Parts: sequence; structure tokens; C-alpha cells
Amino acid sequence: MYNRRRETGVALISVLLIVAILLAVVGRLMANHGLSISQNQNVFEQNQALQYALGAESLARQALFEDFSQGGPDVDHLGEVWAQPVLPFELDEGGFLEAQVRDLNGCFNLNNLAGGGSKAAIERLKRLLTNLNAPQQIADAWLDWIDGDSNVTEFGAEDSEYLVANIPHRTPNDLVSNVSEMALLQNMDADTLLEVRPHVCVLPTTDTTLNVNTANLQTLASLDNSVSPATAEAVVGIAREYSAVSDFLTEYPDYQPAAAVLSVKSEYFEMHAFAQVGDSSVTLLSVFHRDPTSGEVTVLARDFGRLFRSSIEVATEEAS
Repeated sequence: MYNRRRETGVALISVLLIVAILLAVVGRLMANHGLSISQNQNVFEQNQALQYALGAESLARQALFEDFSQGGPDVDHLGEVWAQPVLPFELDEGGFLEAQVRDLNGCFNLNNLAGGGSKAAIERLKRLLTNLNAPQQIADAWLDWIDGDSNVTEFGAEDSEYLVANIPHRTPNDLVSNVSEMALLQNMDADTLLEVRPHVCVLPTTDTTLNVNTANLQTLASLDNSVSPATAEAVVGIAREYSAVSDFLTEYPDYQPAAAVLSVKSEYFEMHAFAQVGDSSVTLLSVFHRDPTSGEVTVLARDFGRLFRSSIEVATEEAS
């Protein structure tokens, strides 16, 4: 009798052990299955967000082409369709999309310092830095960064300075494709870069002009010593839709010394979009070139790492 009970107890323990093992296996399988579903969902949402961002890019290109073909190729201003921000709108999958287009002919092209008018360009950059309370030496450092020689320009720096830095590096001695390279300059810090960055850009040419219809206050104020802050503020204080540079100069003759670098039309643009689907989001910054003869819009670069800052201001009522 004792042996039979013992055998029964052993059998029961064995059964319970098997059941416990089976439950552990099933639990593990269910956990893996749930993780797999979650991973697939995240991948799906990420891909959906990417497609929406690329869709915003396509719409921006179409708007720029239609502006050229229907609105005319000779004038660009901030009242046109392409310049209007896309208000955040809900997506069917649960999320939202927001996009904005910026005229890059309305900012200071840092690569102009490597062109034939480099002397005038560096003086304009120094005025811009001064107006922003940033060190003028940054202009000399940037010239040395992109010029083709190893000669130090006044307060600039070449390889001999950068190779002894905490993280040694060299100057490219060529045109650059991203403003972020300014972070590597001598005398540059994070706060200064944050202040300067909205007013500058880098374009794949050394002779870009500045569109007086889209340029901001600081860029316009840096064009020449003859331009007073009051004059620049007067320019940006109105809706600008000049159809010719001569019309602009007639109204603001102080800009006459900078006439050669002024225009009323643009070739380079930048689109920044943010798409969110579920818990996944994608930020896309695309740089376009619009052919001045055909209007064809080409994507020059894409950046998925630039922080998106909404241009939409929401008015709120103060609590009484």
C-alpha cells in the first residue's frame, strides 16, 4: 500500500512538473508572439510616417513647379502658395502631418565666401555676426574652412589649429553641404551656432543672390554699411512683392551698393516635414533646386535627423 501511494505521488508530481513546463513554454511563446506583433506594428507605423513625409516632399515640389509654370518664373515672394505652412492635420492611421517650405535664396549662403566676390561676402558675414552679437572671427575661420589653401586668414584657423584639438580634424578646403560643420569652427560654441543658424545656409554654388522679397531682417541688415537697422526693419515690416530689383532700390536706395547680389526670384528651397503615426514619427528635411529655365524641381539632399520646429503659433487666452 505504501509503495502504491508513493508511486501515485511521484506520478502526480511528474504530471504537475510537465504542466508547469508546458505553461512556461506557452507563456514564453505568447510573450514572443506579442513582442513580434509590437515590433511589426512599430515597423508598419514607421514606414507609414516615412511615406507621409515623402508625400509632403512631393507636394512641395509640385507647388514649386506650379508656381514657376503658372505664377511666372521671374518673381518669388512669401505670399505664394509654396510659402504657406501646411497646418498640422490628422491622418487616417492616427497621427498628424505638418510641413513648411523655406526659400534658401533668402538666407546668407556661406559658400559664397569661396567665390569671386569673397571679399564682399566675408564683410557681409562679419556684419551679420556683429548684429547677432557673435564673434567676427568666425567669418575668418569659415573662410579658412572652405578655401582651397592652407594660409591662415587674419583671425582664422587651418589644420595646424584643428589637429591639436581634443578631437583632431582637418579643414575640408572645399564647399560644404551642411551648416552643422560650423560647430567644428574655432571660436564657435553651441549658443552662438543656435543664434546664427537661422540666418545662414550652404548651397552648392558660390554666387547666389539674395531675394529681397523673402530675406529676413538680419540678412538684409548685413548687406552693406549704408543700411541702417531702421531701413531693414522698414523692409521686413511690409508685404514684399517686388517684381524687379530696380523697384526695390527706388524705394530703398541705401541698398544700391549691394545691387549686384540682389534678386526677386529664387532657385533653392528647403522643405521640413514632421509626420507621426501612432507612436512612431519621422522628420524629413529636403533641399530642392528649381531649374530657372524649365522649372524642374530636383531633390539635392535629404536629412532625417534635423529637429522639427513648428512655425504655427497657437494663441492662448491668459487666465483671469
